[in-house]
Amino acid sequence: MTARLRSATSIRGALLGVLIWMPAAAPALASDTPAADAGVEAGRRALSGHTQFPWYDAERDGLRRVDVRPPRDTAEHRRSKWQAEPSLPASNRPSFGTGWGWLGALLETLLWTALLAVLGFLIYLLARTYLLSHAAPEVADSTERETKAEADSIESLPFEMPRPQADLLAQARRLYEQGAYAQAIVYLFSYQLVQLDRHQAIRLTRGKTNRQYLRELLSRPELKRILEHTMIAFEDVFFGHHPLDRAGFERCWERLDEFHQNLTEAAT
Repeated sequence: MTARLRSATSIRGALLGVLIWMPAAAPALASDTPAADAGVEAGRRALSGHTQFPWYDAERDGLRRVDVRPPRDTAEHRRSKWQAEPSLPASNRPSFGTGWGWLGALLETLLWTALLAVLGFLIYLLARTYLLSHAAPEVADSTERETKAEADSIESLPFEMPRPQADLLAQARRLYEQGAYAQAIVYLFSYQLVQLDRHQAIRLTRGKTNRQYLRELLSRPELKRILEHTMIAFEDVFFGHHPLDRAGFERCWERLDEFHQNLTEAAT
């Protein structure tokens, strides 16, 4: 609209200049007079006034080329930059540590790593609490059953012995650490007999002798040799009242892992 008004104003100015110039220029057609020069000068002053005409070049006193562009689509012109480009460039996206360079990226990585570690630890605690709450009664029942079975087996041992404060193996270990090797060998031998009975390698019955238990292990020679080694040290102490030194007890104690391994293989 502005371009059209300016064009109309320019046309009116041109016509006015022509009208001013033509009366003065008419006599000049016939003769070259000062009046003709005055008319030309008046037209030049009219075109060079406060009103600017895009098609008039005042310096050359001639016409100037005017490039006319079609108007822009108003609907497209009114669209915002976000509407034209919905996705922001990566440089404009907010990020932790913006402007910090590699230090900001490192801090962001450490922050996410710490959050993941805390989340994993919380999941572990929840899972552990859940498992313990459901498994605790079963473990307690199993421990109670083992304690009762061991107490019943002690009653079937072929010799009398004081009741242990804990289980047989723990009592043997405690006495061994205290240096009471003669008492420790009694509980170690009792533990081996009870375990053999529990794994059905022998049948623990009151009234049987130690030699009878050895005969029951003829089909399992490795277990027989281990039990016989402990039995000899036990009988020297229990029946012969001989002292037992640390080395003598440790020769039996060191074969405990081998004893457990052979028990597992026998059960399998």
